[in-house]
Amino acid sequence: MKSRLIFNLILLFLLSSLPNGADAQDKYYVPLNIKRAYEKQTRSLDGNPGKNYWQNSSNYKIKVALDPSSNLITGNEEIEYFNNSPDSLDEIVIRLYQNLYKAGAERDLSLKHEDLTDGAVITKFSFNNKEIDIEGNPQVNIDGTNFFYKPDNRILPRSMCTLKFEWNFTVSSRHLRMGVYDSTSFFIAFWYPQVSVYDDVDGWDKIDYTGQHEFYNDFCSYDVEITVPNKFAVWATGILQNPQDVFTDEYLKRYKLANQSDKLVKIISQDDLNKKDIFSSKGMFNTWKFKAENVNDFSFATSDHYLWDALSIKADKNSDRRVFISAAYKKESSDFYHVAEISKKSIRYFSDVLPGVPFPYPSLTVFNGGSTGGMEFPMMVNDGSFTSMINTVGTTSHEIAHQYFPFFVGTNERKYAFMDEGMAVMLPFGFQENELEGNFPKARNTYQYENLAGKELDMPPMTPSVLLKKTTYRVASYVKPGLAYYFLREALENEIFDKALREYINRWNGKHPIPFDFFYTFNHAAGKDLDWFWIPWFFEKGYPDLGIKNAFIQKGKLHVIIEKRGSVPVPIKLTILQSDDPESSRIDIDVVYKTAAVWESGEEEYLIEYDFPFDEDKIKIISLGSTDIPDIDTTNNDFIFKRVEDP
Repeated sequence: MKSRLIFNLILLFLLSSLPNGADAQDKYYVPLNIKRAYEKQTRSLDGNPGKNYWQNSSNYKIKVALDPSSNLITGNEEIEYFNNSPDSLDEIVIRLYQNLYKAGAERDLSLKHEDLTDGAVITKFSFNNKEIDIEGNPQVNIDGTNFFYKPDNRILPRSMCTLKFEWNFTVSSRHLRMGVYDSTSFFIAFWYPQVSVYDDVDGWDKIDYTGQHEFYNDFCSYDVEITVPNKFAVWATGILQNPQDVFTDEYLKRYKLANQSDKLVKIISQDDLNKKDIFSSKGMFNTWKFKAENVNDFSFATSDHYLWDALSIKADKNSDRRVFISAAYKKESSDFYHVAEISKKSIRYFSDVLPGVPFPYPSLTVFNGGSTGGMEFPMMVNDGSFTSMINTVGTTSHEIAHQYFPFFVGTNERKYAFMDEGMAVMLPFGFQENELEGNFPKARNTYQYENLAGKELDMPPMTPSVLLKKTTYRVASYVKPGLAYYFLREALENEIFDKALREYINRWNGKHPIPFDFFYTFNHAAGKDLDWFWIPWFFEKGYPDLGIKNAFIQKGKLHVIIEKRGSVPVPIKLTILQSDDPESSRIDIDVVYKTAAVWESGEEEYLIEYDFPFDEDKIKIISLGSTDIPDIDTTNNDFIFKRVEDP
C-alpha cells in the first residue's frame, strides 16, 4: 500500500511538471473561436487531436477537356461530400477560384485588360440529383470566389450529399501560380468547383481568394480524366492509370522503366519530339486518367513540346515503396536538365534527415512554367527557370518541402501561412548549403528580416495571414518563422526538435492543425515549456538586438557580458580577434557560440566565461554577431579590448 502511494505521488509530480496548455493560454491571447475548440475537446491541450476531433471530406470525379487553340477548359464533376461533423449544415460553400480573373474582382495584384476572363462559368448545377437553377435563385449566391447554396433541407451530421457541376473557363494569360506559358504549354490549378472547408474552429471557410494567400483544403480522393490533343503529354497529381492507352510501345517501356529506375530515364528527348511517334494515335485526342487518394488538391500540366526526364527513389527504408519523379521542361531551360536529380536528392534529404519522415506521396513532377518563382501543389511543382543554380536548388527544394506542409499536414495557409511557408524555408537549409558551395540561405533570410524587424510593418506571424500584404506577408510567413524554427532546433540540440517535429507530423498528418496544436505538441514532446521562445517570436511585436555590455579578464578567464536589448531571443556568436581597427582586416583567434537557449531564464544579460587556449595579450577586439543571426543594431557589437589587471 505504501509503495503504491509513493508511486502515485511520483506519477502526480511527473504529470504536474509537464508543460500544460491551460497554463500557456494564460500567457498569451487565445481567440474565443479557438478556445471553444479546446472546450469542445476537438483539440487537446497536450497538442493531440481531441477525443471529439472530426473533419469533413469529399470524393471528386472530374472529366475535363483542354482546347489549346482557345485556352478553354470545359469540365463536369460529381462530388460526394461527407459531413462528418456533429453539426447540421444549412448551407454549403463552393470555391470558384477562377472568378479572381473577372472584371471588378477583389485582387492582391493588378491585371491588364487582356488578362481578364469571364471567370468560372457554371452551366449546370445539381444537388442530390436535383437540378438547381442558378439565375435569380435566392438559394444561390455567388460572391467573389465563393458560391453559396442553401439546400431545402439541412445536411445532417454524419451524412453524405452529392453535388454536380458543369462549368468552363478560359485560362488567363496572367501567370498567377498557373496559366498559359506558351501557345501549347499549360499549368492548370485553382481550376475546378471545390467544396470549401467546414471545420471545428470557424465553421465554413468563407475567406475570398484574392491571389496572395494559398491553401486550406480537406483531404479528398480524386478520379480525374483529362482530355487533350493526342500530341500532348500530361502530368498531374496522383498516379497515371492508363499509360498503355496514351503511349506507343517504346515510350510505355521508358515510362515503366523510369518508375523502377534509380538512374535518369529520358522519356521524351528533343530527338523524340522530332519523330512525333510518342503517343497513341487512335483519334485526335487522348484521355489521361489519374487517381489520387487522401490529398487536399489536384492540379495538372500539359505541353506538346516539353522534354520529360524521370526516375524513381525508394523513399521508405522499411518498404519497397518508390516515388516516381519527373521533370518536364522546355529545351531552352538549361537548369532544368538537373532538376530531376535535384528533386531526387531533396526527397532523400527530407526522408532521411529533416524532417526524417519518408516522403508521403507516390509521385512528384516539377513542371517548368514561367520565368521566375515557384508554386507547390500535391505531387506537383510549377517552377520557373533560373540562371543561377542557387535559385534552382533553393526553389526546387522549397517547393518539395511543401509536400509535407501544407499537404501531408493540412495547415491553413489563409490564416497561418507561417505554419507551412516557414517550415518550407527551414527544412531544406542543410540540403541547400551542402548541395552548392557558396549557398547561404540563412544569411539571405537574416538580411531580409533585418530590413523590416522592429518597424511598423513587422507583424507577428500569428497575425492572420489574410490581413498581411507584400513584404509584411513575406517576412511574417516565410523569413521570420523560418529563422525561428532553425534557432529553436539549435536551442533544443537538434535531436529533441527533430523528435518533436516527427511527433507533430505523426499526430497531425491528414488533419488540420492550428498553431496552438503545433506549440502544445512541441512543448509536450520536448518535455519542457517553450513559451519563452514561442511568445516573442510568434505572438509579440519585437526585434532581435544583442550588444556587448562589457568585457574583462578576471582570474585568468575572459568575461564578456552580452546584453539582450531586443525582445526576440537569438543565438550569441562571439569572435575574438587580433586587430585594433574594427574596419581593418581581422585575424580570428577563436569563436564562441551559444544557442538562443541562453535566454530561456528570462534574464536580459548573459555572462560568458572563457578559458584561453591562446596568449591573452593577443586579444584586441571581441566582435559579436554573424550574417546568420539577425541583429538590428550592430553599433554595440565590437568591443575594443584593453588589458585590465585582475581586481
